[in-house]
Amino acid sequence: MGSGRFFMKAVLCHYTLQMTSNVAKAGELLRRAREAHGMTQIELARRAGMSRQALGAIEAGAYQPGVTAAIALARALGETVENLFGRDAGEPSRRLPVDLIGADAAGPERRVALARVGGRVVAIAQPAVRVALTPAAGMVELARKRRAEVETTRSDEEIDATLAIAGCDPAAAILGDWLSRHRAPFGAVAIPCSSMRALDALVEGRAHVAGLHLRDPRGGEYNLAVMRRRLGHRRATVVTFARWELGLAIAPARRDAIRSVADLARADQRLVNRERGSGARATLDEALAELGVPVESITGYDFEVGGHLEVAAAIAAGRADAGITIRLAAEAFSLSFAPIREERYDLVIPDTEADAPPVRAMFEALNSRRFACEISQLCHYDTGEMGRVIAPAAAAE
Repeated sequence: MGSGRFFMKAVLCHYTLQMTSNVAKAGELLRRAREAHGMTQIELARRAGMSRQALGAIEAGAYQPGVTAAIALARALGETVENLFGRDAGEPSRRLPVDLIGADAAGPERRVALARVGGRVVAIAQPAVRVALTPAAGMVELARKRRAEVETTRSDEEIDATLAIAGCDPAAAILGDWLSRHRAPFGAVAIPCSSMRALDALVEGRAHVAGLHLRDPRGGEYNLAVMRRRLGHRRATVVTFARWELGLAIAPARRDAIRSVADLARADQRLVNRERGSGARATLDEALAELGVPVESITGYDFEVGGHLEVAAAIAAGRADAGITIRLAAEAFSLSFAPIREERYDLVIPDTEADAPPVRAMFEALNSRRFACEISQLCHYDTGEMGRVIAPAAAAE
């Protein structure tokens, strides 16, 4: 018994020393970041909504900031939590020996689900997209225009833990999966729509977060100009999610005939288009205007679908020959892809929603190296700037 107590005391002592070292290191990293941004303790404390004494204790290594405080400091400095405090949630990825089920190891499909059966890890082949029964939180029983009554088995706590994210990024499903695995009971539900409709959802109070990829043709900047015009004087924070490639998805049989937007002007090519207000539609219209090609001459210009995956699905089904979408969607349906440009996809969070529990859980994900690695691996996005605060000030002055 005595040796057991001695062992436990030794473990606790080692753990305490390790935690003290980590806290001191985090404080030093914070101090250096503040000084690099030319801020005093008073200024940073004010921006982060804390006292100067609390900030001083963190920098001195006497206090470990909680999640909310860490996120507030990172936002005030325009940094990620991991870069600011040096936090590492473990190895971004690892390799495991598995039994492969339902896929050819040499084939193109590499996505798998993992489970442990009989002591062995099995990898079950997963398609990038699928037709499946969608889980739901309830059923509409009575509807009057935009108001309704819903029959649900979900508790208030479960509803309050759900993040509503509007936009066109298919990776919203991966964010929801991450939250359910790492921050249960939090989860996310996607509101699939164009970038402009996503901003409308914020203004109308129907979403916590809006995702945008809208380029200002005058200056080439992404998202900020249109956000300021649409949100007016509402205060909001803009955080980078990732960069992706936007381009032409092309049916494999037509890849020699279609190499750029200019080829769409030929009468034998059929387009599938995105809805007005989408970044993909704006890119197409801009390219056609530069070429001097009237939209009326494009076969299929009025054939509209509601998302990046839907564009690729229409081409794969033979309903169109090409359409503007992201590389992820083209590869998911084994289509050819001709890149047009790289874009930055940002998330807009109104200050009125910034402290909502599911939004705080999302911020933690955006500042996780493991989550960034997962998005990079599964979607081939550039996540080097994930979690970087682009615009922490008022949407319009």
